[in-house]
Amino acid sequence: MDDHRDARFGLVDQELVSSVARFITIRWLSGLGLLVAAWVATAVFDLPLPAAPLYVIGVAILAYNAVFTFVLRRLLRTQPPNIIWFHRLTKIQIALDWLAMTAIIHFSGGVESPALFYFFFHIIISAILLSPRATFSYAATATLLVGATVWLEYAGRLPHVSPFAAAASGMHQRPLFVSGVMLFFVSAMFVSAYLASTINSRLRRREREVYELSVNLQRAYGRLQTLYDSAQAINSTLQLEEVLDSIVRRTADAMNVRACSIRLLDETGSRLRVAAVHGLSESYVKKGDLVVAQNPLVREVLAGRVIAVADVRTDTRLQYRAQALIEGINSMLSAPLQGKHGPLGLIRAYSADLDHFTEEDATFLAAMASEGSIAIENAMAYRALGRLDEMKSHFVLMVTHELRSPVSVIRSLLRTMTAGYAGALTDEQLDIIGRGLHRADFLQALIDDLLDLAAGKNELGLKEERSVVRLDEVLRQVVERFETAARENHIELEYRTPREGAVAVYAGIEGLDRIFNNLISNAVKYTPAGGGVSVTLSLDEGSARVEVSDTGIGIPEESLDHLFEEFFRAPNARAQVKEGTGLGLAITRDLVTRYGGQISVQSKLGRGTAFTVTLPLSPEQPA
Repeated sequence: MDDHRDARFGLVDQELVSSVARFITIRWLSGLGLLVAAWVATAVFDLPLPAAPLYVIGVAILAYNAVFTFVLRRLLRTQPPNIIWFHRLTKIQIALDWLAMTAIIHFSGGVESPALFYFFFHIIISAILLSPRATFSYAATATLLVGATVWLEYAGRLPHVSPFAAAASGMHQRPLFVSGVMLFFVSAMFVSAYLASTINSRLRRREREVYELSVNLQRAYGRLQTLYDSAQAINSTLQLEEVLDSIVRRTADAMNVRACSIRLLDETGSRLRVAAVHGLSESYVKKGDLVVAQNPLVREVLAGRVIAVADVRTDTRLQYRAQALIEGINSMLSAPLQGKHGPLGLIRAYSADLDHFTEEDATFLAAMASEGSIAIENAMAYRALGRLDEMKSHFVLMVTHELRSPVSVIRSLLRTMTAGYAGALTDEQLDIIGRGLHRADFLQALIDDLLDLAAGKNELGLKEERSVVRLDEVLRQVVERFETAARENHIELEYRTPREGAVAVYAGIEGLDRIFNNLISNAVKYTPAGGGVSVTLSLDEGSARVEVSDTGIGIPEESLDHLFEEFFRAPNARAQVKEGTGLGLAITRDLVTRYGGQISVQSKLGRGTAFTVTLPLSPEQPA
């Protein structure tokens, strides 16, 4: 390769770096071998060779090889290696080696020298490691060096060294012999260069193709991984803001662009407002809404097309072209966010480079938009459900609040009549009024439960006054409240507390009372005579654990999953106690959750039930 090569450090470049070190190692052996060979040829075999020049050549080879060793060590300290300098070092090595080879050929017999064909080694090496142009240049140089040496000896300008007996016949001055040797040498030199260069060129081309394919595969894999991770991340939450922020951030990172934004249509469908942004300045974000009627590009995108703006300066479809240029944005790519019933908005990627986006980018952004549209619609539906739930709670709160006063008046009037303050009543009248009072009491209980349930889902629940409460004292009071009823029904009611003493939690006193009043009252209500109810308070790794267990009727297995749903009552509970709102356990769960705790249930039909409530201890829990 020439110096103006690809900066990529590929397989061939790695081979070049390792080959340079190998050449230097071999050259130490070659230099020493030349010195030994010159001594053996002249001293042992007494061949008529000029020993002094050969010794000088051997020392010269060792000397410049020492310089190459020093340079190589300096180059290897640079990370990553500068491959251009390795190419230069390779060319310099070959050039000096060929000068040395030319001198060796001259002093070992010229055209008759056995070292003549060593040039092929360097031709093959240069073809593997260098460009075809450099290889043919070296082939021509070798031809000129050998040809010049042979011609000078043929013309008598250089003295001919004859190390072999056959040289006495003057072979070096026979035109046919010299021409034949040179013809074979030159043709073999260039054929070797051609074959080696052709094979090497194919290998280099294949290497580039493999490298580019590898890069493309890595980029495609990275984007597929981003799509997969994004799908998991944006579908792991139903909070719209978190979904949108995740989409724009992951899209910008995957596409390696400056910024990304999402705009959603407003209620009228005439404007696109910024819903999420990543990488843009606040001034650019606040420049204004995109008005669909004034923005041809937006209309094309909302119609379902992926639109690339190669040059913001010249595209007249943009509404805020000047602001984009001030922001440093030179190209854009927009894709529609399509919902089930029409467009939701658009997602847009921004780049500071002109004509930055490719077809591959457009395909990826469209995939992100498709994935994001599903998540956005889900989050919007979840938000709408949340609003409906809030409206329902507000409605229940308002209606039940309005019902509480007249029901209270009705109960008061009925009690006045049964007490005889409105005059004497017959037994039949007392029975009718008593049944009406009983139903009014049930209605009052239902109203109270509905108010508690609605308050838990309303801001009233968040504003509830809380403090550090002695949980053990609250439980003791609730248990004492049911001791008389349990004794009358021949039920053993037991309360156990830890020996450590006081147990404090941060909650509302009324809320805690309501939680355990519901659980203990149910346990007593659904436990037959001769059974038992146990309330146990214990400590467990920073939490207070309360278990309310009984030996009552139990709960059917198919009812356990619905036990905390509003207005649900197990079939066996309805059969035993006709009246009940079905809201007690729903309220209990909401209160426990509000205080940062958890509630669970285990039950066997006909063998009893155990509710477990876990509440975090207060930081002021006594030691």
